[in-house]
Amino acid sequence: MSKEKLEYPHISLPVPQMKPVYDVVVIGSGYGGAIAASRMSRAGKRVALLERGKEKWPGEYPSKLRECLKEVQFSSPKRQMGNKTGMFRFHDGSSQDALVACGLGGTSLINANVALEADDRVWDMSVWPDEIKNDRESIKRGYDRAREMLEPSEYPSHYPELPKLKTLEEQAKLLGEEYHKNFYRVPITVTFEDRINAAGVQQYASTLTGNDCTGVNDGSKNSTLMNYIPDAWNHGCEIFCECDVLRIKKCEKTGRYIIFYEWLDDNRTNFAKESRNAPFFVIAEVIFLAAGTLGTNEILLRSSAYGLKVSDRLGKGFSGNGDILGFGYNLDHFVNGIGSGNIDPANMKAPVGPCITGVIDMRRDAENVLQGYVIEEGVVPPAMGKSFQVVLKSGSTAIGSKPDITYSESASRKWRQVKSAFGGYYTGATSHTQTYLVMSHDDNTGQLELVNDRLKIDNKGVGASDTVKKLNKVLEEATLKAKGTYIPSPLWTKPLGRGLVTVHPIGGCNMGKDGKFGVINHKGQVFIGNSKDVHEGLYVCDGAIIPTALGVNPFFTICALAERICEYAAKDRDWSINYGLIGRQIDYNRPLVSYEQNEPDLIKRPRNHELEGGISFTEVMKGYFSTEILSTDYVTAELQAKSADSTMQFLLTVIAYNADTLVDMDDHSAIIIGTISCRALSPDPLLVTRGKFRLFIPETDKVDSNRMMYNLNLKATDGTKYRFKGYKLVKNGKMREAWKQTTNLYVTVYLRGDDEEEDLDEVNVTQEDEEEDLRKIVGRGILQMSPFEFMKQLTTFKATGPNDLSKIKAMITFDDFFVSTMLKHVFVRFLPLEYPDQKPVPAAFHHKCRPNKSVWEITAEDGVKSLLFRYQGGRKGPILLVHGAAMSHEMWSTNLIKKSFLDYLLEHRYDVFLVDYRLSPTNPACKNQATLDDIRLDHAAAVKKVREVTGVETIGVIAHCVGSITTFMGLLDGKIEGVGCLIGSQVAMHPILGFWNNVKMHLKLLPFWKHVLRQTEFDVRTSSNTNILNKVVDQLLRFYPVPKSQTCRSALCHRASLCYGTLYQHENLNQKIHDNQHTFFGTINLTTMQHLHVAARKKLILNYQGQNTYATKENVRNRLNFPICLIHGEENVVFDIMSTKKTYDTLRTINGEHNYVHHEIDKYGHLDCWWGTNASKDVFTKALSHLEETQHLWGYNAGQPKKDYRDSSSSDD
Repeated sequence: MSKEKLEYPHISLPVPQMKPVYDVVVIGSGYGGAIAASRMSRAGKRVALLERGKEKWPGEYPSKLRECLKEVQFSSPKRQMGNKTGMFRFHDGSSQDALVACGLGGTSLINANVALEADDRVWDMSVWPDEIKNDRESIKRGYDRAREMLEPSEYPSHYPELPKLKTLEEQAKLLGEEYHKNFYRVPITVTFEDRINAAGVQQYASTLTGNDCTGVNDGSKNSTLMNYIPDAWNHGCEIFCECDVLRIKKCEKTGRYIIFYEWLDDNRTNFAKESRNAPFFVIAEVIFLAAGTLGTNEILLRSSAYGLKVSDRLGKGFSGNGDILGFGYNLDHFVNGIGSGNIDPANMKAPVGPCITGVIDMRRDAENVLQGYVIEEGVVPPAMGKSFQVVLKSGSTAIGSKPDITYSESASRKWRQVKSAFGGYYTGATSHTQTYLVMSHDDNTGQLELVNDRLKIDNKGVGASDTVKKLNKVLEEATLKAKGTYIPSPLWTKPLGRGLVTVHPIGGCNMGKDGKFGVINHKGQVFIGNSKDVHEGLYVCDGAIIPTALGVNPFFTICALAERICEYAAKDRDWSINYGLIGRQIDYNRPLVSYEQNEPDLIKRPRNHELEGGISFTEVMKGYFSTEILSTDYVTAELQAKSADSTMQFLLTVIAYNADTLVDMDDHSAIIIGTISCRALSPDPLLVTRGKFRLFIPETDKVDSNRMMYNLNLKATDGTKYRFKGYKLVKNGKMREAWKQTTNLYVTVYLRGDDEEEDLDEVNVTQEDEEEDLRKIVGRGILQMSPFEFMKQLTTFKATGPNDLSKIKAMITFDDFFVSTMLKHVFVRFLPLEYPDQKPVPAAFHHKCRPNKSVWEITAEDGVKSLLFRYQGGRKGPILLVHGAAMSHEMWSTNLIKKSFLDYLLEHRYDVFLVDYRLSPTNPACKNQATLDDIRLDHAAAVKKVREVTGVETIGVIAHCVGSITTFMGLLDGKIEGVGCLIGSQVAMHPILGFWNNVKMHLKLLPFWKHVLRQTEFDVRTSSNTNILNKVVDQLLRFYPVPKSQTCRSALCHRASLCYGTLYQHENLNQKIHDNQHTFFGTINLTTMQHLHVAARKKLILNYQGQNTYATKENVRNRLNFPICLIHGEENVVFDIMSTKKTYDTLRTINGEHNYVHHEIDKYGHLDCWWGTNASKDVFTKALSHLEETQHLWGYNAGQPKKDYRDSSSSDD
């Protein structure tokens, strides 16, 4: 067999492509499930097939012991061991064990292919509903349809003679004529010629390897994977593997069925508990439950425990189909009963052949149908060859029945044993061993139940029945007459409790006339309780429905009943099943029916399961979610949720189909699949119907920040739709801060309407966005990841690709991007400095149109000129805006933020004036030395000009920092007249420095700069081409002490911190204004700074000579007795909060409290009060409130009745 012939394409889809709703969902892919998927797809329905195991095609099945052991899973009421998707699933029961298969194709992947109909008398038994007993034609149609698709045939007479088949016939002769006449070659679902089968699948002639029990790799085995399943796919069925269905629920609201399943992806196995407790779900109008007898019973038992109404008979009437296993060891006949594995059959002494090729069918002559049975020969998997030798050797001694033979015969037997011991299991005694497989009738009294949420098989006494003893005697006789030692199943011994193992478990969901006698009706519909009423859309169509042992291999009868159930299901709904064969080979690139063209691009991907250099990982996060706190205060929301024990957790798998795309594309996106558990939103897990993950998106509204974004569309089992928006904010800081940032997720959940588009492309979520339409916000919270869960997450990272090189490249690409990005935030002090001249010219934000600007040149008392600008927005005010040190009026008007304070005032119809006084870098006088006393003269000239232009007696002034200090100085000594309202920002009459500014002052850095380095000014602006002194300063300032999380790479920012102190909380600024401060920052002369230090040492505004000529009690009483508002950022480290508080206390003490207001702005620093991304909501509103509340006392509205400004002014956008 050439390798090319074995290249079958995978046809299942990745679980992320599963739709939330289907017409039909089929659970299981064995005979019943495959038939249901094929027939319902042929009826034109949109079908999903869910299979617990993996998709493996011929050429992929294990054959060696090491490979097989990886595919073994063990289940018992006490534990689950092994890979849950392993191909061989062994159930440890009480007196009855069972072996079934797990994979796309179900047990048909490893069964022995025998396609025998049940004895006609079986259908007359009382256990069947009357509709079955009286409708043999429908059973016959079912057999015929299955025969047409599965195409069973006998082992061809022209094929090589099979020793095991010949031996079985000889043993039948030795047993007597009654046995020999019932021997024949059994019809098996094996292909003996290269051909296109009934489903259009290419199959190849059997190479007679006998590897049926571990999967035949030559493409000859007619498992459902070779016919019904590809036929279903060809007619539009969507197939999903690694889906372990847990339970079914009926939605009372919609009448539809909800199938909860665990996705057994390798990435999620380390979160087994979370995965099982937060299952996925899919919704269907109709369900066909065909997970195999044990799987179907387990699902329905669990569903019943969760509230699904079913019959009390569920789990009862279980049968092992009378399966008996035995061995005829060291016969006189050469048997060759061990599969050839990977050995070329041409190199074998004789071919092994398919697992079963012959039968001694003792059903025909049995007087009572329950006395019928069949004996078939079997093949031991080659992977078990060595262990089989050990079992035979020890078993022949301990429990074997030896023949009565002559001395010469005994010598021959011993010689064969020696040959096996040295020559291996294809020689000697082992090669002369016949494996017996018997199917008979047991009493169908076994029971299946859930213990510790695991299935328990209880079939006590099944191996102690007279039938089992009798049939073991028959096998013993057949062996002894062939001069061999009979070894019964090792389980069927007294020490092991006379247990049996079955490969044909049936029953537990038996057919019956009503719920008192069965679990389903004759159509396969599940009874509601013990009544005759049924769940109209819930069908069972596998071996679980058979109410009696059949005395023969059951799969063909299961097929007949499944075909019948599908026929009735379609008939009851007026669906028409097209039973016509397609008549040509399947085109795996173009199925007859496909729905893929309707799928969103987000989840499209090639059919091949291997991702082209992709990366995936799984994470669990847990926390608290509040439906009471809807504001953006996530911490308060978390605290409220904790008090109410309102929890939320998710288990999500992130899949990037291409690691390069995840790293290189602007939005760094990948898809998300998973579930979210939150009792506040739904009693059941919420399904992620679509999800998008973005890795390290630059946060434009915050400085040097990246977001990890989680945008998810959620669906509850009752149909309610939600939008989940979560983000992790990563910013500059220490390692422990980086840990918190990457393990804290800030969550907002919105209610989503049915007609809303599923747009997942939002990148940055601003506070403005988050607060939009609070009626849609359901709640907020914070989810976290523990160190233990983080370590488990690391083990889930998996690179995928067509070869090892692409996998390694994908992992390196992702790791490099992730680690380098995180290190940039942690070790930011050691990264290259950023200079303004290296940045591109900034693009302004869109802003509202402003009135025409008027400009005047004004002259101070000492002859220094300044510029005064006017934007007449209305008849409120007028307001004069006074900037801080070394800044221009663009501090108030910059277009580098979404809404400047100037635009805010204009929106509220204020007449706004701005001054560029002598400290402004746009004013030529900025190069000259100036005291604070001098600067107050500029303000006096500006106020005078405003009053002159507007004709008002008093105006309003808003002054920041040095502008505020000098405005207070001018007011206190009378130089400034005509101010009726004042807002002072960050400092007023009492300049009390922050900690590090105080340290710098006492270290006398200013005198050092001035007298030692002989400098007269300090320019916060710098460039990569600056002089050596500034280059040294720039490098040293990397290590300037700044508040927590305020490190950055900007050389200008560092220099500003040295000169003034850290001017803002970086997280409050957008990246654009941070990178372009040089457009309105400039030089500060050292005389001004020296005067500031004079005042700071005394913590009071003084003249340059150090005299208190300003803040006397008399001046305060006479000249500051009008409305004054003081604004101070809580995190301000330039001036301590006591700067404004002490002024506030002084004003109230001297003049009373009625004119004065103090605002401490949480989480804001110095300049960010006016530049912050959200300052328009957090700060501007407070300033506006003061202006509006006092406007009747000054300016254009002086003397008018006081109004409620909230009724008269325009609202904030």
